[in-house]
Amino acid sequence: MAASIRILGIAPYQGMKDVMNRLAAEYADIEFTFFVGNLEEGVEIAKRNFHANYDVIISRGGTAKMIQELLPLPVAEIGVSMYDILSAVNLTAGASGPVAMVGFSNITVHAQKLCSILNYNIDITTVEQAGEVPGILRGLQSQGYWTVLCDVIAMTTAKQLGLDAFLITSGIDSLRQTFDQAIRMCRNQQRLRDENQFLRQVIRRQIGQTIIFTTHGELFFSSLETPPEDVLDMLRKEIPETCTDRQRRILRTRGGMLYSIRAECLSSDETEYIAFFYSAKKTPLANNQAGIRFYSCQESEQSYYDSFFSVTGSVNYWQEDITRINNSTSPIMIFGESGTGKEQIVNLIYTRSAQKNRPMVSIDCALINEKSWQFLFEHHNSPLADTGSTIYFSHIDDLSGDFRRQLLAAITEMDVCRRNRVIFSCTILPQESTSKIGILFSNALGCVILKMLPLRNQLDRIPSYVKLYTNQLNLGMAEPILDIHPEALRLLREFRWDYNFTQLKRVISELVTTAAEEIISADTVRRALKKEETLATSAPYTGGEAAPLNLNRSLAEISGDIVRRVLDETNGNQTLAAKRLGISRTTLWRYSQTMT
Repeated sequence: MAASIRILGIAPYQGMKDVMNRLAAEYADIEFTFFVGNLEEGVEIAKRNFHANYDVIISRGGTAKMIQELLPLPVAEIGVSMYDILSAVNLTAGASGPVAMVGFSNITVHAQKLCSILNYNIDITTVEQAGEVPGILRGLQSQGYWTVLCDVIAMTTAKQLGLDAFLITSGIDSLRQTFDQAIRMCRNQQRLRDENQFLRQVIRRQIGQTIIFTTHGELFFSSLETPPEDVLDMLRKEIPETCTDRQRRILRTRGGMLYSIRAECLSSDETEYIAFFYSAKKTPLANNQAGIRFYSCQESEQSYYDSFFSVTGSVNYWQEDITRINNSTSPIMIFGESGTGKEQIVNLIYTRSAQKNRPMVSIDCALINEKSWQFLFEHHNSPLADTGSTIYFSHIDDLSGDFRRQLLAAITEMDVCRRNRVIFSCTILPQESTSKIGILFSNALGCVILKMLPLRNQLDRIPSYVKLYTNQLNLGMAEPILDIHPEALRLLREFRWDYNFTQLKRVISELVTTAAEEIISADTVRRALKKEETLATSAPYTGGEAAPLNLNRSLAEISGDIVRRVLDETNGNQTLAAKRLGISRTTLWRYSQTMT
């Protein structure tokens, strides 16, 4: 039986969408659909779903106001209560320097009342349009503000400027009130959609994904929540010929994917549209390229902004260096211990470089197989033969001697570094500052060297990292963490973080998830750190029963440990060890070279 009311929810961030989904279970007779999108992105989602028979839209702040102005659907605006604001303000306790707040009026009006009542000294600025945000934040930064409470639109800009940004969220009570308001609105209004029958026909005929344009190339409908820009550009180029032929079958390759497309001209209410029905699969060659992946600028940017390093600002130290590096064409060598953020520094360099409009090729030297090497050195489509791209070689310290010499010779002879931005990374041990292999490549190719800071060199920043990441995790929590006991922060600051930010992220996630109260206690932290010490302890292997594997390492390090143990058990017999592991003797030899 169809639901009597259909509600479209557009959340400004993923955490709110997750809470919406949980809350929707309380309304058994209502049909909900939720997306994530803020301001213009949220408006585009609303436009794409306008003809899907929704009765009301739920959204927040500036997004809700923009949708109200552009679409003839009732909009229920998600509020921000004083309790929601107080929860965010609490997490800024102990911040060094003054605290500012930037947001639309739905946040700042309540905040001003709250600060007046509780005598909080917070500089509050109300935003009228999203374009004002960068100038406001730069002005605050110049005045010495490094901690900012803000909404989603200001969050990204604040991170880019290196500010400590705390997101003001709408709690579950605010969402419940909005749901109730939306249901009351729906029971007073039911709307018909002019082109409902047309879009039903389109969806019934689709073979994979559907994207529809006007004859002028404007996006009218997409079955994808966020259609990739490169796919949209590819399809737009097919519009003129489709308008002439009316129906076409097309095959196109892009970014290692093969697209099978059916294009048709369709009409509705005397208006003509160009509909593309397509499916995509990897090209056959990509299946043999183990250890080689292609990333778009959008994917790399998303990977960084979703990471612990973006949330906490723990790589802000490198912002100026990245700008200077991108003004040169020299290859880059990055040294760092496990878990220090080497991959995210690479993402930042790539997304801010002149090569960002071309894919980044990531080559993991710990995973690459013989067929992939053959592709790199012999195929005409090899990334080494490209021009104007970013090529990232990770774990070059895992290469055996022969492959290492072969790669260095190919890069030199093919003049790869002159034609492309080339980046390398090596994983080093705590007692090391560089690696022999990394220095070999750096000297041969003239690399600029970056050394990632381990967490033990940033212990004074741990309280800030903990609070910022706790604020991020609160987005998906029905009952958010309000604070962390000072003694708990001291214990975290004094712990030996052998696996750096990767380990810290995991510990914070566990503390927030398992906390019994709204404030994380020192006892909770002691138990978590005790468990970390147990996990990190791996006794040397002496035969008999195997010692526990230490999993706080890279895949290459764990694999090397397993190979070493099997070789010990077989008394160094490589043929028998390779048979037990299910790998070739050549692969076993590569791992043994890595271990030595």
